Amino acid sequence: MLIPQTTFDNTFNLVTGDISKIEIKENYSHDNCLIRDKISHSTYYKTFILDENSKTKIVCEVAFYPSSVTSKYLPRLTFKKIDNQGLQKDIEQKKDISIAFSKSEQALVFWKLIGFLNSFKDIVDTGEFDTSFGVYSKNKFIAEFETQTEKQKVEDIRTLINKSEIKETDIRSILFEKRKHNLKAFLFLLKNIELQGKTSIDYYREKYSVQPGEEAIWHHFLKNNDWILGLNVDIKFIREFYDEQKVGTENSKSIGSPKADLLGVSDFTTLIELKHSETKIFKSVKSKGRANTWDFTSDFIEGVSQCLGQKFALERNYKTKDFVNDGGKMLDKNQTLTIDPKTVFIIGNRKMEFPHNLECDNHMKSQTFELFRRNNRNIDIVTFDELFERAYHTVYGDTIQQDWYSDDNFKIIE
Repeated sequence: MLIPQTTFDNTFNLVTGDISKIEIKENYSHDNCLIRDKISHSTYYKTFILDENSKTKIVCEVAFYPSSVTSKYLPRLTFKKIDNQGLQKDIEQKKDISIAFSKSEQALVFWKLIGFLNSFKDIVDTGEFDTSFGVYSKNKFIAEFETQTEKQKVEDIRTLINKSEIKETDIRSILFEKRKHNLKAFLFLLKNIELQGKTSIDYYREKYSVQPGEEAIWHHFLKNNDWILGLNVDIKFIREFYDEQKVGTENSKSIGSPKADLLGVSDFTTLIELKHSETKIFKSVKSKGRANTWDFTSDFIEGVSQCLGQKFALERNYKTKDFVNDGGKMLDKNQTLTIDPKTVFIIGNRKMEFPHNLECDNHMKSQTFELFRRNNRNIDIVTFDELFERAYHTVYGDTIQQDWYSDDNFKIIE
């Protein structure tokens, strides 16, 4: 009877072979372990083919070394690119060879090898592989990413950009797609379109756990999409926003200080006060005693007075007051000054309340509103629909169609 000769330097083809037919076994002298065929115990494997074509192969040589920490064996992997005669290509000195698993089939074969090694934990020491690495579905990755803090998200994205060498044009494309998505949300909130059986306002409130009140919805949305304000409320670019800042002097009970919704920061400060898109600018009935004009609502007039109060308080207290954002960052007053602070008041929706046409009442309201704005030096008054039009121009670089609000077929194309 012929005894089969034991061979130790065989090659296993991971592309075509069945990996369940091989195993890892410790040798008799207990100083190493080897990969062998489950049926033919005289056949041992040292090399794995991970990919092959008509000219070259990508192989991985596996060797095991006793761990100085555990009683197991550490696998050491050596990847090579060889020709069909098993020879490596000569390369220039100090020049790297890149072995990229760019196709999904190649990557799957690679992870098949890693999974095989990790399945013999009783003798193979793969360290903290299970806790440090894992195979993630796209949905699982997104779900976990959404639960992270803003700081963690930024760090993860920065790492992905650096590791994957994403091009600058690709980043701009991603930003463009994100802003289109945000613009669509802006449109839904502005029209309060039904979404999954709920109004957009209610849907947004539940999704982001926003406190009651429509002002809170808009405050949350614009705070989280500050590019809409930073690029649109002023010709000057606003770098960042400090949320809900008290700008006046408090009494002994820490009350009595006017609070701005947002404090915009660039070379100079900008105060931003928000109402909501359905806040009425004009009273429903015109005063009989006044010709060629229309009465403003108390919400509008009180909002203007509130802005003037915040402006005065900020000027008076800026030098002695510290301003801190949500992340604990203190405003550097050496970089940002307050001189006759610009104030922006965002309120209402003129496309809904008084669309600009020649119909008598709307025409008079539109004229009254514009005269008030042009003769008011201290406050810039912007309606939510005007802010949307500016944001649309920022994203698409084009003018929006004039009847976009009344046109039911108008959509943000993603």
